[in-house]
Amino acid sequence: MSECGSEQAVEETLASQRAIRVLIVDDEPLFRLGVAAALADDQLLEFIVSEAGDGEAGLARIAAEEPAVVLLDLNMPRLNGHGVLRLVKERWPEIRVIVLTGSDSLEDRRRAERAGVDAFVEKRHAVTQLAALIASL
Repeated sequence: MSECGSEQAVEETLASQRAIRVLIVDDEPLFRLGVAAALADDQLLEFIVSEAGDGEAGLARIAAEEPAVVLLDLNMPRLNGHGVLRLVKERWPEIRVIVLTGSDSLEDRRRAERAGVDAFVEKRHAVTQLAALIASL
């Protein structure tokens, strides 16, 4: 490898170490795509984003990728967000979990708070608020 090539490889490695690993766990593909695009467009932070379409797939990705932040929908098939949140906080307490909600259910909020959620974002505000919220965690 040329000297220039090795410098580029080092820069890419350093950039990936500074980047924040985020996993989006939501059963709505278009919503995941919109959130991923918003994070990719952020001018201040760099994100490495991966996605899962249900709770079981989300847990598998968490185990494999160890993201710093999980963006989690509560209402999903196969394993709902409450189950995922509980397992994440038991197995990986250092991972920050932000619940993405389209519901105003006070019971859902209370359950998530008891399980250790780090923050909530309404889905309708996710695109504009997530990068700043992730940076604050």
